[in-house]
Amino acid sequence: MDVILDAKEAVEPELKVFTENRVKFSLKRLFWMVRKIKIRYSAVPSSKATCNQHCMISLETFDHHQIEVSMTARDKRMALEMCLKKIYKLIQKTFHKSQKYGRFSKHVYV
Repeated sequence: MDVILDAKEAVEPELKVFTENRVKFSLKRLFWMVRKIKIRYSAVPSSKATCNQHCMISLETFDHHQIEVSMTARDKRMALEMCLKKIYKLIQKTFHKSQKYGRFSKHVYV
């Protein structure tokens, strides 16, 4: 699994390490299904609300499904947590759907 961190402004090293560790921990049961994951942080400009940090996660599974989730929260860590929670549910849904119709196993083991 490749974790690619992308941001419009410079990302501090602590956030980069936290993001990589959090992604690996959150997806540890389904890491074999993920080929590539891309995480993008940005700030919502001129937002008068308290929620102004945006996180977008885009990942590709081994059967070439693209899944994208984006959330806005008070800080980057909370936005990442909410995105990972949603992405985990979507990966589980994809896995169960593929097992139901028997389409997934031939792509994983080739």
